[in-house]
Amino acid sequence: MKIYTKQGDKGFTRLADGKGIAKSDYRLEAIGDIDELNCHMGLLICRVEPKLAQKLQLIQSSLFVLGAYVASDSPKDLGNMELISLKDIVALEENIDEMDAQLSPMRFFILPGGHESIATAQITRTVCRRAERSLIRWVQATEQPNYEIAIAYINRLSDYLFMTCRFLHHSLGIPEIPWNSGK
Repeated sequence: MKIYTKQGDKGFTRLADGKGIAKSDYRLEAIGDIDELNCHMGLLICRVEPKLAQKLQLIQSSLFVLGAYVASDSPKDLGNMELISLKDIVALEENIDEMDAQLSPMRFFILPGGHESIATAQITRTVCRRAERSLIRWVQATEQPNYEIAIAYINRLSDYLFMTCRFLHHSLGIPEIPWNSGK
């Protein structure tokens, strides 16, 4: 099978269920942003210790499922995959609370950086926020049902990634860099 089909050369592509769509469609933007988020998660996984990497890989699987749902309207194509649920949000919140319990209270805004893994986590967090915005745009523009929990999950995921940055500062012994507003 050839990787190139030349069908996209004129700005159109096909969804997983075969439906044709313009590459400028909000839906494709959401699919692309979720895919980019997943790639940044993969890079972050390469830069953290195995226990955290394992948790991040579970999140990657959830993102693949979300991407599949956005890419298809066909229940047949989705098979028995379940869209993100409340239990996935609770798992993120429990992980946030677990990390937070090990950290001192945040007293200032933190500049991204300090270590390659921390900077990678910050980039992943900002890509997550963009994926959230594009998912919301598609859901609102097309009045998609059943994505409220997925949107909440992506929102909580950006919180989780921020806490991951703070946790990495702590576990690596690298001080957080306070933002000096000049005031």
